[in-house]
Amino acid sequence: MESGDAGSVDIRSREGLGRQLRESKFEARIVFHLPRDYAEILYSSITPEIEDIPSRRTSVSMALVDEGLNLRISASDPVALRAALNSFLRFIDSIVEALHELDSLMKRAER
Repeated sequence: MESGDAGSVDIRSREGLGRQLRESKFEARIVFHLPRDYAEILYSSITPEIEDIPSRRTSVSMALVDEGLNLRISASDPVALRAALNSFLRFIDSIVEALHELDSLMKRAER
């Protein structure tokens, strides 16, 4: 992505192609305030996971915005919402940890 470009992805489950997600009664919206380069890496890393959600009970959308990344997870029940939240938060946490580690290594190498 070029600087200044915004991206977004809104994918429903692969199980439910052509079907509507049951009425979403449960939703989580999370804003990650991140440097632009981190947000872009996260966006490109998480997009394949959003495109391949195995449950028709869950819908996930993500948008790259100026202040970072917006993540929205909708689900038909609280169990599906919790499962999707756990999965995506783990993905994001592991990517951010790797980015921090890489930053530390780069700073040490510059010394």
